Amino acid sequence: MKYFSLDYRSPPSGMGQIVDTEQPKKIGDKYNMILVDYGNESHEDPHYVETKYFHSEQAAQEGWAGPVMTEVIQYLRDQGVTHVYDGELKYDFTGADEKGYFSIDRWAEIMMKFAA
Repeated sequence: MKYFSLDYRSPPSGMGQIVDTEQPKKIGDKYNMILVDYGNESHEDPHYVETKYFHSEQAAQEGWAGPVMTEVIQYLRDQGVTHVYDGELKYDFTGADEKGYFSIDRWAEIMMKFAA
């Protein structure tokens, strides 16, 4: 399964990571995941094989990815992500399985309500 795992910790952990469960967890000393982040200061995280950064002054000011959410969701779909693990939203919205995974479509629907 390829999923996006939201990371609610404080920076520099990024917005979350794209994880492919069919691939090795690490390549050398790097996590074999794509770090997804946003804000006004682009960066590459040396702990991950790749960093996808969505530049947005507005997102940085607001402190959340709402202003770039449409682009984030499209990027996740383009990467083949089928599910999103959201350890916070699973308590407040229907559609997550017992482990906290939403389908990408259901998660996108929830996120776009916030971004509107």
